[in-house]
Formats: sequence, structure tokens, C-alpha cells
Amino acid sequence: MTVLEHPAARRPGSVWPPLSASLAAVLVLATVGSFGVGVGVMTSCTNTYSCTSTGCSPCATTNAWLTAGWTGQGVLLLVGGTLAVLATRRAGPRAVRAAALLLGPLGVALFVGTTALAVRSS
Repeated sequence: MTVLEHPAARRPGSVWPPLSASLAAVLVLATVGSFGVGVGVMTSCTNTYSCTSTGCSPCATTNAWLTAGWTGQGVLLLVGGTLAVLATRRAGPRAVRAAALLLGPLGVALFVGTTALAVRSS
């Protein structure tokens, strides 16, 4: 004999797996990724133009794009932290899950976009 489950007893998709994955992706991009790209791109720029990161126009623009990308990743981390608080309080689980699913791809797009702009500006 099988036991039928009441429809209301089914849990909607959990918020934590996509939120954890998105936060991990953004955290890695904001730290290790940004550091690695910053060192590589800025070393290339300063070696090419024999100047500091703020000493000449191409390297200053490159540095500005890298800083903008890092700042954007920081904002995404704050959004992720806010989503974690909302998930803990179980406030709007559908909206939190949808935002969590977008957080990781936004982090990747921001990283790729600002890195491409930084490389192109030097």
C-alpha cells in the first residue's frame, strides 16, 4: 500500500543550493579571479608602457576597469548576503531563488565584461 502525499506537504525547490553555488562563484571571482586578472593585465600594461598603474592614460584606464569589476563583484556579494538573510527568514522563497539563480551568471558576465574592457583599453 502506498501512502499518498498531500500536495501542500511538498517542499518547493530549496533556495540554498543555487544560492550557495552563486555565492561561491562570485566569491571566487571577486578574490582569486580579480587578483589574478589584475596582476596579469596590469603587469602587461605597465611593462608595455613603462609606467605605473596611474602614471599613463592606458594603464590608468585599465586599472579603472579592473577596479570597477572588483567593486561590482563586491556589490554582488552584498546582494548574495542579503539573499542569505532573506532565505534564513524564509521571506519570499520564489523571489530569493530566482535572484540566487541569476547571481552567479551576473558575476561571470561582470567579470568577463570588465576584464575584456580592461584588456582592450591598454
